[in-house]
Amino acid sequence: MSKPLTIWTKRLVLTTILGGVLLVATFATQRAFHMSEINLLVDKADEQQLSYELIIHNPLTNAYSFTIVHD
Repeated sequence: MSKPLTIWTKRLVLTTILGGVLLVATFATQRAFHMSEINLLVDKADEQQLSYELIIHNPLTNAYSFTIVHD
């Protein structure tokens, strides 16, 4: 016969699930925010016919560095 889950075990499971959901939501929000910044920077640089260097440091969050290259 299996032992029923205690209230503390249920709270731990629920807290772990909620923590995981918050973590995923944080990464998704960062990724979307960085992607919109990148698109804006690239569009403006292209409009002004500027050369630039874009490096994505973390594909999960789209952490990046963007530098205008002076020829």
